[in-house]
Amino acid sequence: MAQLKQDLIAEDEKAMNIIENNLRFGNMTKRSKTERIILHHAAAETCSVEDIHRWHRNNGWAGIGYHFLVRKDGSVYRGRPENMMGAHASGANYNSIGICFEGNYQHEQSMPAAQLSAGAELVANLKAKYGISKVIAHRDVCSTACPGQYFPFNAIASGTPAVTPSQPAQIDARKTFVRQVQSCIGVIVDGIVGPKTRAALPVLSRRRNRRHPVVQVVQARLRALGYNLGTYGVDGVYGSDTKSAVIGYQRDHGLSDDGVIGRATWNSLLVG
Repeated sequence: MAQLKQDLIAEDEKAMNIIENNLRFGNMTKRSKTERIILHHAAAETCSVEDIHRWHRNNGWAGIGYHFLVRKDGSVYRGRPENMMGAHASGANYNSIGICFEGNYQHEQSMPAAQLSAGAELVANLKAKYGISKVIAHRDVCSTACPGQYFPFNAIASGTPAVTPSQPAQIDARKTFVRQVQSCIGVIVDGIVGPKTRAALPVLSRRRNRRHPVVQVVQARLRALGYNLGTYGVDGVYGSDTKSAVIGYQRDHGLSDDGVIGRATWNSLLVG
């Protein structure tokens, strides 16, 4: 069984088409254990694995400190050898794998779908490979804003399968969601977010309309987008797990993270 699991993981890695490098490194130390994955952004809108390798060499390091770089087009590059200790999170390199995402998500407000999908797939693969579940942001262990306020941490850290819907499929899913919402709030079901639909949208929170029929529709939409709804899942009650999922969605989309579905969050969910 163990060999079968390793074979499947190897097949997944091959399917991901991780691009190897010809980088030359200085002296490195083998990592003795792998207990977590740490996510970063490059803090540069455009960069290659060679660019980062050069920057880190100029810092006096052995070479690129990250084990992987996920570029905006969805391509995944190997950085530092995977079995070596990284140089990406001071005090936390000894037991972690570092993944860097091309871009500056302190300022760039959305991540390309191809990059998000590839990143989530890579995380899922590494979780399975090492039998771990802990994924954290660079800012969780160091005094930094990395990977940025707009980085879609929850969607990537969850390791959501990397099947990226085509644009028509995304539009169809959103229109279906709009129709379901309209049905719950008592307006004409036409899939169009017009003035009457907007006017009828209720504010949803743990204190307001927590059992409104539309809560279940919103929960299902959040789950489809990769957000964790906890123990009770899609139960039609706006509880603490739903609030946490909403906060995650709000943070990933540059919204005020108050855990309340008001006008701005509704607009993002319905229109994007």
